[in-house]
Amino acid sequence: MIKEIKKTPMILLGLIFISIGLNWFLLPHDIAAAGVGSIGHLVEINFSINRSLTVWSINLTMLVMAALFLGKLVFIKSVIGSLLFPIILGFVPMFALLSSHFISLIIGSLLFSLGVYSLYSVGASNGGITIPPIIFNKYFRLSISKGLLLTNLIIIFFNYITFGLLETAFVILSIGISTLFITILTNFKPVVHDLAK
Repeated sequence: MIKEIKKTPMILLGLIFISIGLNWFLLPHDIAAAGVGSIGHLVEINFSINRSLTVWSINLTMLVMAALFLGKLVFIKSVIGSLLFPIILGFVPMFALLSSHFISLIIGSLLFSLGVYSLYSVGASNGGITIPPIIFNKYFRLSISKGLLLTNLIIIFFNYITFGLLETAFVILSIGISTLFITILTNFKPVVHDLAK
């Protein structure tokens, strides 16, 4: 546990990248494409439930899944990021840093990918939908990037219901960019597979 706590600075950096990508670039333009934070945004729009509450609920559920299917070590690796993420996401103010929808999509997707990779590089995650890909990787040998793409199909579905076809197309593009960028990073330094060991 002490060893995992020492990784907190890198975990914080990854969470900050993710939160900035969401709150400054993606979510202000209603591009809800990136992980559990986007699910929280969609739930808040549809049901007026505070997004941090949704993120907390999903992350706690995913931590239980990590403990059940991945064991104590992965649970410990995930718990710090899972508990800190809703706090940092709520702390970073939401506003559109750029007026361009498309440029915000590109930058936000890259920041989200860099944040997820930063977490994976120290064997951590921010919980949420980053947990199922580790389960898929362990039991089905599905790559982390493909696992993220698979779980993001849920977000694509809810975007279509909430915003319609055009915004869903932007979401699909954002997820595609994130998947490609994470694939490039993991091919360069494939550290994420250590998560499932």
